[in-house]
Amino acid sequence: MPAVQSAEAVHRLELSPAVEFFSNADHPVINGGSFTVVNNLPTRKDGFQILQEHVAPSAFHNSKQRVDPPRCHPRTREAVLDELFDWIVGAVPRQAWIAWLNGAAGAGKSAICQSIAEMCILRGVKVASFFFFRTDDTRNTGDPVVATLAYQIIQLFPETKEFITQSIESHPLIFEQTFATQLDVLIMTPIRHLLISDHSLALLLIIDGIDECTGDSTQVDLIRTFAKLLQHRDLPLAILFGSRRERQLQMAFNAQEMDRILKQVPLDNNYQAAADIRRFLGECFEIIKRTHPRRRRLDPAWPVTDHVQQIVDKSSGQFIYASVVIKFVSMPSSNPLTQLDIVHGLRPAGRATPFAELDALYRQIFSQVKEITTALGILSYAILGSFTYLRTIAYFFNITEDDVESILAPLTSVLFCDTEQDEIVFHHASLPDFLRDKERSQEYCISEMGTDLSKLWFKNAACNRLNDLWEEQKNMELDVFLRCAKATSDLRALMLKYTPLQTPLAYSLPHWPKSVLDEIRKMVCAPLSNREYET
Repeated sequence: MPAVQSAEAVHRLELSPAVEFFSNADHPVINGGSFTVVNNLPTRKDGFQILQEHVAPSAFHNSKQRVDPPRCHPRTREAVLDELFDWIVGAVPRQAWIAWLNGAAGAGKSAICQSIAEMCILRGVKVASFFFFRTDDTRNTGDPVVATLAYQIIQLFPETKEFITQSIESHPLIFEQTFATQLDVLIMTPIRHLLISDHSLALLLIIDGIDECTGDSTQVDLIRTFAKLLQHRDLPLAILFGSRRERQLQMAFNAQEMDRILKQVPLDNNYQAAADIRRFLGECFEIIKRTHPRRRRLDPAWPVTDHVQQIVDKSSGQFIYASVVIKFVSMPSSNPLTQLDIVHGLRPAGRATPFAELDALYRQIFSQVKEITTALGILSYAILGSFTYLRTIAYFFNITEDDVESILAPLTSVLFCDTEQDEIVFHHASLPDFLRDKERSQEYCISEMGTDLSKLWFKNAACNRLNDLWEEQKNMELDVFLRCAKATSDLRALMLKYTPLQTPLAYSLPHWPKSVLDEIRKMVCAPLSNREYET
């Protein structure tokens, strides 16, 4: 190569499209050598690459990231599984294209959805799924839903790949558009095209845990969009939703456009959950007796029938309680006899945490309650005193029954305000145990709320707001509350106001039971610690 010795030549080199060489040099002299200029032009991603970037693999029903996903124990949940599968394959004339499997927290909805997905695969039914999970950032929003379903559809029907990828290439920002646009372009339209050549096409979409998707409005939007696109029933497509009975979801599924296309499947007593839980426990205890390292210490008759029934009763038809008990009892490093005694409160737990998984679920649910102080007050009134009537609760707290229902609305996955029967119904019999135990419930513990309830009782009495209650109920309320109360200075001050000569309670005081009078005397005479002087 000829030597470049002139400034003019260097200037020409600097004006070339390549990178400037020797930009700060004066009169460089180059002898020999070679120069290679490489212009790296970015290659355009194809549609399938773009699609994969928006997929959430952890949301697949067969994702390796969902280690040992919950599924139904053999020979349990057979009634609801059969009902759902008959609906999926059209064993009975199809009246609905969307099914909503709903139930309380821990009822086993995800296990049923997982089992349905696996049944479909075994029986040749095409299925694509999205399993939401609240604490997994890759699958707790609505953003990856369409891409994840579209990817699975391509795997199930390879002939859709070209259509879907070309659509993405034509609309490279499709995943920045609305859920409705994505769903129509990447799922509904490809299926319609496929249907032209394959009239036997059938596909099930499973959307589980939609209540774990971030944002109530996003949850509702997903449901309404699917419903709108299925209104005309021109697609061989069915959708199974699984979720808790959260209020916004009840409203979405009860909307008018759902009337003719929705099948509701509530997990209630119609599916014999108690019998299934008893069978699950029996088989699991047999496995423990056969396989546990300390199996030689287990009597063939262990556990006794009463202990099994207590677990069934505490489960209240929800599998999570029984499942947590079995996990705790079967721990290889522990003695199953001791572990089961801890569960039943026959031995101190020490550092053991038999209900850690259940407690985490309860705490997460209570963390969503905005009016948590009032909600805990209502629950303490209902649990400590067994006063569950909505009318009585509203009267005591000087609010309306509608207020009670609204305050407790975020807790619909663990309790129910039955307005027809006028009472609070707990879906989980284990919930009161959780709320009473400071170690388990922590900031949501109600065991020390007797002080606040006692103070409110005396304030209500001062305003004559208790006159409409039965005398026996008034006495019972105060007796229960005082037994759970601390002798704080403000509570004692309220009590000392009400001597027989100074207060409207004078007339009723002689009729108070001895237990109430004893508690009042203890409160008035008890020494106050520094902490108890706090109001």
